[in-house]
Formats: sequence, C-alpha cells, structure tokens
Amino acid sequence: QTLYSDGANFVGNPELANYLYLLLRQGVTLAVVTAAGYEYQRERYETRLSGLLAFFKSKELPAEDCERFYLFGGECNFLLKLGSDYRLHPVKEYGAGGWKTATKYIDEAPGNWNEEKIQSLLDVAQQCVEQSIAELKIRGRCIRKKRAVGLIAKDGFAIPREALDETVLRVQEKLDQHSSVTLPFCAFNGGSDVWCDVGNKRVGVHILASYLGMPPEQTIHVGDQFLNTGNDYAARDICPCIWITNPDETTYILKSILRLAGVPLESTTFRMDSGGEEVAEEENKHGTEKKINFSTMMQRHSMTMLDKIAPAS
Repeated sequence: QTLYSDGANFVGNPELANYLYLLLRQGVTLAVVTAAGYEYQRERYETRLSGLLAFFKSKELPAEDCERFYLFGGECNFLLKLGSDYRLHPVKEYGAGGWKTATKYIDEAPGNWNEEKIQSLLDVAQQCVEQSIAELKIRGRCIRKKRAVGLIAKDGFAIPREALDETVLRVQEKLDQHSSVTLPFCAFNGGSDVWCDVGNKRVGVHILASYLGMPPEQTIHVGDQFLNTGNDYAARDICPCIWITNPDETTYILKSILRLAGVPLESTTFRMDSGGEEVAEEENKHGTEKKINFSTMMQRHSMTMLDKIAPAS
C-alpha cells in the first residue's frame, strides 16, 4: 500500500503524483520495485500506474526526467524505464549496457542465475503451497509463473490471514532447509494471496543502485511490508528504509524530503488529535484533510531498530 491500496491501481492521487513529479524534476531517480511479475508485458504495469503516468504526461515531464523513472517487476526480475512517450519500455538485459550483464559481478544478481536452479526453487515452493492447501483445507489454488509461485483464493472465497501467514512460514522454512535451493527468494503474504518469488527486494535495490552507479546507502526504500511475512523485509539488509502503512504516509514522507531539499511547497500545520497524539494536516485541492499519526510511525521505526541494538555486556 505504498502508492495505492491493496488490489487497486494508482488512478486518482494527484498530490502524491505531484510530489513524485517534483522529485524527478529535482534530479532524483525513482523506481517502483514491485512483486507484480508480468514479465515485460508493459501494458499491465502501465494499468497499475495509469494515473501517475497520465499526470506526468499532463505536466509534460521532460525526456531527461522521464529516463530517471524505473519499474522493477517480480521483485528484481523485469526492469523497465519510462520513455519520453510516457510509456514503460523494457531495459536491455544482456550485452553492452544490459542491466544483467552490468551487474554480474554481484554474486546474487539475476544475471548469474541458472535456469535449473530457478526451476528447482519453484518446484519446492509449489510442492509446499499445494501441501498447505491440502492440510489447511484452504479454498484456493496454486498457480505458477515464470519466476513465481502463488496461492490465490477460488472464486467467491477469501483466504483467512492466518492461513496466508502459515503458508508463508511453511514455504520460507522449506526453502531455507532444502539443499537444492541456493538462490535468493521472497515468500510473502500479499493481503489476499501468497507469493513466492525468485529473488527479493534486497536484490532489486542492490542491482538497480549498482546499475545506476548509486551507493545503496544513498537510496531510500519506502514500503509497507517489513514484517518477516512481508516482501519489503529483505530491503532492510541493503539500504535505509521507511515503514509506512498507506499512501497518505508515503505522501507525507515525500513532502518532507522535498521541504528538506528546499523545494517550495504549501505550508503544513500541526495540532493534537483527541488521543493527545501529534498529527499533521493539510488542505488539498478538494479541501480534505490528510492526517499522519507520528506516534505509530515512530513505533514502527523502533521495531525496525530492535534487531540492531547490541545486548548489554
């Protein structure tokens, strides 16, 4: 839920779109690193980001700024870049300038993956998902893609969160213990389904930062799934992360970055809510308020820091 709600598309958030536009205009490189794995079927990714791409077009985002907007599909498997026509285009994989060729020096890079090992990982994940369906009596079915295995509900049914989490934990444990699995992976609860991807967002951020010549420590990863059953969890190993829970928090984070960079923005005021917690509020073009609860954001930040605190001697 970083840019849009689960199961939805980016179709109607001009404030967030404007902040992304302003970041691009300031020379920042942006990338949507997503679990959605449509290979290089760009129309499907464009549908997910239709409102954002339309906003860029309406603002006539210059070509040199368009070229700093990327999308990494399937966690780290399919890299696309925005063109001057405001459409996504596959980035060359191999040869001079190819992203897979250029990042082969990184051991876990997709350019080094063996197809036999990819299929072995997917075989183990599929077997575990099918076993979970049977043992937990889940009203769902297993599907397999080029770089992922998924559990989705049957038509007319919903899978309980507990069953989704249990399936994720089973897949993670099975893959961690299986001797034939040597590639990075990500098994996660997608809210209404379960997916196991070959690769993860740690690899995605690392590869993209390397390909663009940027140190990972100068990259900020914003995501909403930093628990061990989420697909943002792995990114914590490679770069600074910001844990949000909805697009409103993403909007506030981007606004803060722009303000710190000295980019002129409309003023924001603060007040205390009925629970005594500090919130920020602002009027958008339609006169509605956006409220950010700082206390809960700090609690999430504290949770991410617990594993970095050394025990007292």
